[in-house]
Amino acid sequence: MKQIITMLNDLSTQTNATPTTQETLKINRASALVEHHSSSGELLHSETVYNLITNVGRVQYHAQIFGTSGLLTNGLNFIGLSNDVVSETAASTVLSNEIAANGLARAQGTVTLPTGAGTQTTIVKVFTATGAQSAQKCALFSASSAGVMNHVLGFTQRSLQISDTLTITVTITLS
Repeated sequence: MKQIITMLNDLSTQTNATPTTQETLKINRASALVEHHSSSGELLHSETVYNLITNVGRVQYHAQIFGTSGLLTNGLNFIGLSNDVVSETAASTVLSNEIAANGLARAQGTVTLPTGAGTQTTIVKVFTATGAQSAQKCALFSASSAGVMNHVLGFTQRSLQISDTLTITVTITLS
């Protein structure tokens, strides 16, 4: 997936590409910076991963921006974690095996919206393990339970010990 996105981005930035081609190849997507710190604050692992967007999430974007009904009272800013590989598809509405314990239960992130001509929104949440727990994917939701699930992002499994932190920084780019 990452290789395909890179290839499409390369194609869209070629100097001989027409505006129509560039417009067609633009990809609005999310990425997540996942950082695992030990209880002493040492950075143990950092990586950037890219998303799968769900159909219900895509529809919700359009409803929020252009709709007159079906509007959410909260944005897609709750981050849920799971410790299994990404099995979700565009048709998925729940995060399989979502973690609900050990300090890694779904929680609302801090949102930074773009200003001026900006194109990126970030949602950041620092999870602190209260027990040994592993995680390897995250998703954005509109509520602390149930709600609309949007972006799903898989990352290298992180095994957290008590007081380790896992910082998830999701960046949504709309151009």
